[in-house]
Amino acid sequence: MNTPPPHERALINNELCAQELQKGDYQRATVYCDLGLEFSPQYADLWANKGIIAMALDDKKRAKEYFIKALRYNQEHLQSYQNLGTIYLEEGAYGKAHDNFRRALQVNPDNLESRYDLGLTFMKMDKLDKAKKEFNTILAVNPNVSNAHHNLGIIAFQEHDLDTAADHLAQAAQLTPDASEVWHDLGTVLLDQSRFVEAREAFGNCVRLDEQNSSCLNNLAVAQRKAALTDSALKELKDTQTAENSAPALYLLARQYKDKGLLSEEESAYKKCVKLDAKFAPCHFGLFQIFSEAHKQPHAEAACKNFMKYGTAEEFPTEYQTCEKFLNSAAF
Repeated sequence: MNTPPPHERALINNELCAQELQKGDYQRATVYCDLGLEFSPQYADLWANKGIIAMALDDKKRAKEYFIKALRYNQEHLQSYQNLGTIYLEEGAYGKAHDNFRRALQVNPDNLESRYDLGLTFMKMDKLDKAKKEFNTILAVNPNVSNAHHNLGIIAFQEHDLDTAADHLAQAAQLTPDASEVWHDLGTVLLDQSRFVEAREAFGNCVRLDEQNSSCLNNLAVAQRKAALTDSALKELKDTQTAENSAPALYLLARQYKDKGLLSEEESAYKKCVKLDAKFAPCHFGLFQIFSEAHKQPHAEAACKNFMKYGTAEEFPTEYQTCEKFLNSAAF
């Protein structure tokens, strides 16, 4: 349709509307847009700005009406296609979202925002090859788009291509080091690759940025544990001490487990120690510490009594005093 050129006053009011929109004063913006439309009711930019105002006020129904009106008067209005696509994507109307992002790219193939959102739409539609094509096109133009790397990492992980997933997610983390969700996804891939030390670091960064993230907290604990268990120095020590098979050797191994936060391994080593030599006092005290921290009162009392039975106050002054205090308080 042939739309007449906008009136000069419509141009001025559109500019004023856009300025108020940028300031977040939607009431004044609406006034200027409406005034502009009195001069040029077919001026697409004014309808598009009204659509942006409606979007900002979370009135998606009205926003869609305004963007569709803008496109009726200007079928090359890129921002209206982009914004319509965004609304449809949020609503889960992926077919309509796809069509609008496609039209936006027909107007300007260089528009990376529309290309990214088209890729996102393909992901939602489970058309992963098409999504990858869009994200890779973005990275060919600008290799520093973190979200494109992030999504390619997610797709590669879904396709069980862990090396590619790790590469893209590591680049995303480098580009946006303050994005906790990127660190979470990178940690997940590294954990699957058995790269436990790196996974521990990734989940640690996630927890630093988002202290309440339960998934990162849980996975951090898993990564820490697996990193400790696969630690070559600890494995060597375990082999040496187990081969020696003496109470002092097992005690030393238990203390190493304690330093690494491997509680169940520490407890197991103490139990093997007292089974091998019931009179080795330090292992009884180690068990006491574990049981008292776990609030296992009867077990803690028994371990303390065994420690005091086989250990002396002269040899273990601090530990002896700790056990005396514990047993005295337990008696009340």
